[in-house]
Amino acid sequence: MGIPENNKTIIDVPSLDALMEHGIKDACVAIGVFDGVHRGHQLLIKNLLAMSDKHHCTPAALTFFPHPREVINPENPPPLLVPPFKKIELLHQYGIKAVVTIPFSREFSAQTPEEFIKNCLHSSRVKIRGICVGSKWRFGTGGSGDSSVLHSFADRGHFDFETVDELVIGDSIVSSTSIRRAISAGLLDRAGEMLGRPYSLCGIVEKGYHVAGPELAHPTANLKITYGVLPPDGVYAASAIVGDRRYPAAVNIGVSPTYDRPDDKSRRLEVHIIDFDRDLYGASIEVELLQYLREERCFLNSAMLKSQIIKDVEDIKQIITNYKHK
Repeated sequence: MGIPENNKTIIDVPSLDALMEHGIKDACVAIGVFDGVHRGHQLLIKNLLAMSDKHHCTPAALTFFPHPREVINPENPPPLLVPPFKKIELLHQYGIKAVVTIPFSREFSAQTPEEFIKNCLHSSRVKIRGICVGSKWRFGTGGSGDSSVLHSFADRGHFDFETVDELVIGDSIVSSTSIRRAISAGLLDRAGEMLGRPYSLCGIVEKGYHVAGPELAHPTANLKITYGVLPPDGVYAASAIVGDRRYPAAVNIGVSPTYDRPDDKSRRLEVHIIDFDRDLYGASIEVELLQYLREERCFLNSAMLKSQIIKDVEDIKQIITNYKHK
C-alpha cells in the first residue's frame, strides 16, 4: 500500500539528493528501520528535532524497505508492525518533515560501512548538518559498522553526531521485537505502553460470507491484513478509523467456529462498526485494538450468537466510554 491520496503532502523519496526536489538544502538525519515508530524511536526523533532546531534545518528520517531481516533471513522474516505508508505517516506525526526510503536488497546488504556512507550519506545537493542513531544501531555487511564509524564520518564532515540509548520501561528494552511478542501474547496494554498509543492494524475491506448482516443484524467488514501481528483469537473493543473519523467498534479475530467451514480455517479479522451503515467494500480501515473482551466461542445456532453480540456491543460501548475518560 502506498501513501493514501489525502497524505500526498508527506515527502518520501529514495535518496538524500532527491530532497532537493522538495526545496530541502540542509537536513539533520535520523537513521533506522523505525518499524512501529515506538517510544524508543520517538525519543530518537525528539533528539533529532532539537538538533534540527539548533542548525535551522529540516529533520529527516533515513529508513529502509523491505525490512533488512526479510532480505538477510527470508526463511524467518519479522512481521512488520505497520504498513510502509503508516510508518511514514507516524514519522511525520512525530515531527519528521521528510523521509528517505532506501530499497534494501542483498547487494545493498553486502556494502561495507564505508560504501554505505558513500552511497547513502554523501550528497552533492543536500548538506547534512547532523546525524542521530540509536546507540546499538549497526550497518554495513554483517553489521560491521557502528556508531564509532559514523562518529568519525561526522568529524570529517564537521557536523553533529549523536547516539541515543535504548529506552527501558520497567525491566524491558523497548523494541519492535518486544512489541511483537507482547501482541502475540495478548498483552495489548504492554504493547501500547511501548508504542505510546493503542496497537492498530490496517487493512482493505474485502467480501466475506454475508451472514453477519442478514442473520446477525450486525454487519461486519472483513479486513485483508497484509502487515501487522494478530493478537490471540477473541473479541476486542476497538476504534475503527474510516477516513478522518473514529468510530466505536467490535472486532472478532479467529475462524468463526459457529459457522463450521471445513475448507476455510484461516484466521480472519472482522470488524463491526457500531452505529455505522455505509458500504465499505474496497475501503482502507485502521482498527485500534483497545481491550480484550472475551474468547471466541462456538454457539449452537446463529440466534445464540446474535444475542451474545448484542451484549458484546453494549459492553464495548461502556469500555470505550471509560477508555476516553482515562
